[in-house]
Amino acid sequence: MFTLLPARFVKSPVSLRAISIIGLASVLGACQSTPQQEAPAPVVQQAPARLELTPQQKAINSLLSEADYCLSQNKLLNPIADNAHDRYRSVLLMDPENERAKVGLQTISLHLVELARTAARRGDVREAQTMIKYARGVDNNPVVQDAAETLRKQLGSISTQAAKPYTPGEGEVVLDAKLLQAKDSQIINQLVGVAQKAKQTDQFVLITARTDPEGRFIYQLLRNAVPGYLVRGDIKIGSPARVKLVKALD
Repeated sequence: MFTLLPARFVKSPVSLRAISIIGLASVLGACQSTPQQEAPAPVVQQAPARLELTPQQKAINSLLSEADYCLSQNKLLNPIADNAHDRYRSVLLMDPENERAKVGLQTISLHLVELARTAARRGDVREAQTMIKYARGVDNNPVVQDAAETLRKQLGSISTQAAKPYTPGEGEVVLDAKLLQAKDSQIINQLVGVAQKAKQTDQFVLITARTDPEGRFIYQLLRNAVPGYLVRGDIKIGSPARVKLVKALD
């Protein structure tokens, strides 16, 4: 005798299959919704290609380095074939627009202008004119032209003054430039007399010299002329070279 079960307890083959299919679809959907990401490949940066210098560029760089060194050593125009000017010029022959070489020549010309000013201050007209001539030959830029014009006026004034014979003042002894340069005995005798008088009168010696080394040389001769006595004096730059006894300040 069989007992019939309620319909809800009977498992239908069709329902089980549907459940299986739905479950499998869910699993597959879950797998597809979270795909596995691959790690990005590392980025390899390539070093920039190194530009090879041409033989001319290498020669220019070498000349510029040598020129800069000569400039730092004050080898502006000399010695021949070993100076800053010739090397900068050589660079411009190969590269007419090279700014470093142009600036180098400007620097040389301005330095020569300064040498001309120094010569003018000590009254050396010929040396000042020579330095200006060199400066204009190296790089005749507006600054050099302006400085040259200013110095031309100054040198003209100095030349006019130099043309007039110097009249020594009271107690002043003018020293002959050629004899002084040759350290002639006549100069030494003159300074011995000045030094002895300075000792006797206890006066101060004012030395005027064309250059500082010349002034020191004159002072040394005065000191050597009177051993054991300290000649008091002062040196100023001017022309002509001369010495003067003045009353010492208390």
